[in-house]
Amino acid sequence: MAEAELARFIDRFTMEYVRTYPHPIERVWRAIIEPEEFGVWFIKGRLDARVGGRYWFGDDGFQGSVLAIDPPRILRLGDDRSNQFFEYQLSEAAGGTRMRFVHHIPPAGPYEEVFSHPDYPDDAGGDLPGGLDTPWRPGFVGGFHAMFDELAEFLDGVPCGSRLPATRLSRIAQAWTLRHGDEFSDEQKARIVLGLRGRERWNELNDIYRAHIKATIPPAEPTKAG
Repeated sequence: MAEAELARFIDRFTMEYVRTYPHPIERVWRAIIEPEEFGVWFIKGRLDARVGGRYWFGDDGFQGSVLAIDPPRILRLGDDRSNQFFEYQLSEAAGGTRMRFVHHIPPAGPYEEVFSHPDYPDDAGGDLPGGLDTPWRPGFVGGFHAMFDELAEFLDGVPCGSRLPATRLSRIAQAWTLRHGDEFSDEQKARIVLGLRGRERWNELNDIYRAHIKATIPPAEPTKAG
C-alpha cells in the first residue's frame, strides 16, 4: 500500500490532510455525510446535514452542530465543548476528487500528556511532541490518517484495513488461527488477524507522527517580556 501524504500543520492549532480519491465528488460526499457510510470508515454516529443541524459521533457524546454546508463541496462542523471545528472541502481533480480536511482547535493549553489508557495499554500515542501548548498527540493525528486510509478502502469496496501489508505480527496471528482452526470460523479468524494488524498500524503511525509533529509544527511565538 502506497503511503499517503502526512498531515500538515498550518499553525500550532490547525492541521490539514489532503487526499485524492479516484471517485466522483458525489460519491465521496455521500461517504462523508451519510451515517451508514461514515459509520464504517470514521465513527458511528448521526448527522443532520443542514446548517444548524446536529451531529453525534461515538459513545462518548462527541457532538455539535453544522456550521456550513454546500453540497457536494463543503461541510464544516463545530464542537459543543469548545470553539474547535473541522471541515471537509471537496473539489474535482484529475481522475477523481481532491479532499482537504482541516481541523482547528483554539489555544487552550497547557494540555496534558496521556501515557496510558485502560482500554488500550499498548497505545503509546498520548504524548505532546510539539509542546504542552499545542494539542496534537501522535495517536490523535495518526488516527485521522488511518481513517482517511480506510475511506479509500471503503470507496473502493474492500474491507477497511485489508490493504495493510503483512508484517511479522500478522503472520504470527495467521499461523495461530490455523493452529486453532476448529475453534473459530473463517470470518472470526480474518477478524482476529485484521484487528491485531490494525492495532499494530496504529502504533506505527504513533511513531511516524511523533517524529513528524516534532519536526514540522511551527514554533511557538516568543513570550513578550514585561
